[in-house]
Amino acid sequence: MPTRRQFLASTAALAWSARLDRLRTELDTQDPWERVRSEFLIPSDRIYFNIGTLGPQPRVVVDAIVEHTRRVAMSLPPALEWDALRNETAALLNCDPAGLVFPRNTTEGMNFVANGLELAAGAEIITTNHEHVGGLCCWQLVAKRRGLTLKQVELGSQNTPQAAFDAITRALSPRTRVVSVSHVNFTNGLIMPVRELIEYCRPRNILVVVDGAHPPGLMAVDLKALDPDFYASSPHKWLFAAQGTGLLYLRDEWRTRLWPTLASGGWDDLTLSAHRFNHMGTMDESRLVGLLAAVRFHQAMGTPRVHARIRELRRQLIQRLASHPRVRLQSGPDDRAFAGMVSFTVDGIPALELQSRLGEKNVRTRVVGEYGYHWMRLSASVYNTTEQVERVAELIGGV
Repeated sequence: MPTRRQFLASTAALAWSARLDRLRTELDTQDPWERVRSEFLIPSDRIYFNIGTLGPQPRVVVDAIVEHTRRVAMSLPPALEWDALRNETAALLNCDPAGLVFPRNTTEGMNFVANGLELAAGAEIITTNHEHVGGLCCWQLVAKRRGLTLKQVELGSQNTPQAAFDAITRALSPRTRVVSVSHVNFTNGLIMPVRELIEYCRPRNILVVVDGAHPPGLMAVDLKALDPDFYASSPHKWLFAAQGTGLLYLRDEWRTRLWPTLASGGWDDLTLSAHRFNHMGTMDESRLVGLLAAVRFHQAMGTPRVHARIRELRRQLIQRLASHPRVRLQSGPDDRAFAGMVSFTVDGIPALELQSRLGEKNVRTRVVGEYGYHWMRLSASVYNTTEQVERVAELIGGV
């Protein structure tokens, strides 16, 4: 007979599941985005335009994490459903669930790859001058430690996928062993030509490692079609999972060939395939319960609906900013080439000062100071409104 505490824990777990069922139904019977917005805890007077750094968690994710934490505190059996987590995440990304690993973020996943590859001294790694430190520093470390060559290809500010492909392939040499690029550049939202690079590099025995921090939740991700050697991501952004939640996908051959960075029980049990990389000692499984809730929340909203809404808000933002004569856009208007984020400068005002002024109006933003760019970056998602886009554009035009 379950105790009162066990009953309450079970009831709480069912509550957030039932909330998702109601959301699915109600999205078709009322203003869908007002209904979605009600699922978030963002104060009504706050405009959050920085999901590109960290996505706010909806109530169902918070509830799932809190409930799992409570179960641990009550000495109840853990509630993490590993098979459900792998299978439902794999369905979202269209990949083999056996290839999924769940580190804490993209940075950790990228480090697993860089430290786990056997690269001989003199080997060359190609990357770009639009990489986040989370996808760059791991290569800097192994290059310095092992005597490798790291080359950052210069990409322009307003680039195109084709121009990026041409620049990267021109930089390859007989010593190139790895190409490491972002799927979507954090700097300005450029969608990199990942599939084309993989098709070009594989016959030449060059590995392609993808920093996919942004795409899950932002745009369609089809890992079977892309077929990268490695794909690391941070679902704590556009997918609304909790901080400390990451993804790493390994192509089949690498599930037994890659050396683990963290060695725990089963590290050398190749029958575990990629799952051996999930053996990282005692870990906070509540974040993975939250990830499963985030995947289900995304599916409840409907992937096509979510992606269309993000594109709609981005188009509106681009159009409104382009109407201001002092604004210099660093992100293009083409949805086939750019996703989610809009970067720009404003003549006569440094980006950090602009960020400060917007912050005084309760607008949260990101400045891309890396590589000396000093761009303002805005990123909107399903909890934002068209009125908020208008408001922010108006504030920027008035500085």
